[in-house]
Amino acid sequence: MVLSMSALATAVLSLVAGDWYTGLWSKLPPAPSQPDAERFSCRPFLPSLFEQTPPSAAHPAIRDGVKAIDEFFSSRFAEGDIDSLSVAVVTSAGALYEQNFGTVRANETDGPPTTSDAQYRLASVSKLFTVLEGLVLEQRGALSWDDPVQKHLKDFTYRPDGLSPKNKGLAPEHAPITLLQLASHMSGLGRDWPAGIAKEWPYDATGGGPPPDNGHPYPTHEAMYKAVKKHHLVSPPWSYPSYSNTGMGILGMALSAASRVADGNQSRISFADLMKRDVFEPMGLNGSHFLATAENRHLVVVPSIAQEYVDQDFLDAMNPAGGQFSSLSDLIKVTQMILNPARPDSLITSYSRDKWLRPVHAFEEDDWTEVGLAWEIIKRADSHGRLRKIYWKRASSRSPSAAAAVRHIALRNRTGSRVFFSFFPAVGELVGWHSAVAVQPGTGYGIIVLMSGRYPDAAKLMYHAFALMQPAIDRALEDAARDLYAGSWVDAGKGTEEATTARIAVERGTLYIEEFRLLGVDVLHGSFGAHDRLALRPSGWRDEFRIETGIPYYNGQEHMGCFPYWAGRDSWGVRNNAAVNAIYFAGEGADRELHVPSLDLVLKRA
Repeated sequence: MVLSMSALATAVLSLVAGDWYTGLWSKLPPAPSQPDAERFSCRPFLPSLFEQTPPSAAHPAIRDGVKAIDEFFSSRFAEGDIDSLSVAVVTSAGALYEQNFGTVRANETDGPPTTSDAQYRLASVSKLFTVLEGLVLEQRGALSWDDPVQKHLKDFTYRPDGLSPKNKGLAPEHAPITLLQLASHMSGLGRDWPAGIAKEWPYDATGGGPPPDNGHPYPTHEAMYKAVKKHHLVSPPWSYPSYSNTGMGILGMALSAASRVADGNQSRISFADLMKRDVFEPMGLNGSHFLATAENRHLVVVPSIAQEYVDQDFLDAMNPAGGQFSSLSDLIKVTQMILNPARPDSLITSYSRDKWLRPVHAFEEDDWTEVGLAWEIIKRADSHGRLRKIYWKRASSRSPSAAAAVRHIALRNRTGSRVFFSFFPAVGELVGWHSAVAVQPGTGYGIIVLMSGRYPDAAKLMYHAFALMQPAIDRALEDAARDLYAGSWVDAGKGTEEATTARIAVERGTLYIEEFRLLGVDVLHGSFGAHDRLALRPSGWRDEFRIETGIPYYNGQEHMGCFPYWAGRDSWGVRNNAAVNAIYFAGEGADRELHVPSLDLVLKRA
């Protein structure tokens, strides 16, 4: 496939003349501040009902949310700086919204229209697939995330010392870099090795950035080993996250080696073949691959600038970090699996999924960003002002030639100070492809944004899309919770003096038990010592809850947040091998029941 660079000059002029680049210095809006009383409270979220029973597109709130999403993306595409755009709002059942804009080949005025099968370079979103492969291999017993890298790659070694002669560091055998550290950017390995040499520093920063921008070709396995052995770590393993394409490349190499040993195969399996065998083919991901070929060229998205990037081969060592192509239809399937790993086509168990969604590092410098297994975790307020985690991976593709073309262009940012692109090694990220995949597992949906063109910030569009869709999802989730749990419940089998009753309500995204009498005893205000009502916390099993009783010696210490409840959730004793503060629901419709297992009581809706 021959792809031209005819639009490069136009891209450079756009960089100079346009005002869109100011978004480079703009931050996503931070989470809203909260009063201390709210910030230190511990109101449980509603259960994750939409994992197994997602909302219907016919729900009035969902219809409104989808309409707002469509109006936003239609308007944004009409601004003209996006060539091709594919967007979906996804639940475990499929897409609530799925739309494509533009053409597959932006340099052709009559190019074929973009469809959900159009194949985009994913850049760093590829890392999610690398971790997914690791989870698959872990389930097969081929590896553990706590394995030292050297267990699988005998040639891997790193230098432990810092730049100061005083900082000798621990010997690698006492501070091994592990697979988990690679997957979470906690290894200390630098971003893009082999590193380029900034020969003209401090007058010019040419030489920075990743291969091949920095003058090195895409690295082989041997070049990766050599670079890791030579360069200083950014920081000691586990001490602080440092985004590392190098680390993700090493992880892919280790996964291939672990699979080879587990299969008893002496020959090296490439990462591309490993992904095809374990992920692409089992899930039917027909639009996911690592090379543009004559067979798939009619589906590969070609942007109006940086077109040569389509044909680049990242080689086996860097494919895990950013070499993959994929399509909206394929990413919808992957998002469905993450939202509900019990699906028949799922590659992972719920246990593996939940491990995948664990934060590994929380930045102390702010209160809304964390790092996970390739995830970048941010928080956004729901409809009731509580911060919820969004697990996302966003990326932009680089272009070596476009980066070089703009390297010495000077711009003025909004403060008026002079800014040279030569001080921004990631300048190539301003052009080409831009993608973002995110899930909000607590409320059971995700958003996918794939695009090509001059506009660089798919993550910003996606973050705004969450703001538009979250109120609709929250409303639908509250309605579902009311249908399943709210109302008055009675045990019709007992007399008036031994009546068992419960009253449950949904308020501001939390379930509350407002009345709870067992065999005539008001245990809510008696044994549990509630002044008013108590929240119901989902246990993690469908339809099971613990009454948030806390423990007495934390009473009145509101500043302790969730600690009183965490410490006292199971401290009230058991009867019939069930905690006395546990309840669960069963049945459907008119046959719905509330069970109190500690007393073998069954209540019906009044």
